Amino acid sequence: MNPNPMANAKTADFRNAHAALLRAAEAARATAKQFNVPMVARKSGQAVKLAVK
Repeated sequence: MNPNPMANAKTADFRNAHAALLRAAEAARATAKQFNVPMVARKSGQAVKLAVK
């Protein structure tokens, strides 16, 4: 993801969205690791299970 267009947004909500998405992804990885379950993501339109290390 290219954060530049969002970093130049007029509203603070959009400017901070990239950092918020990164925090949410890290929290999801931590939760998946805590409960020993794979993460599920979409890649090329297909759902794939990702191992969490």
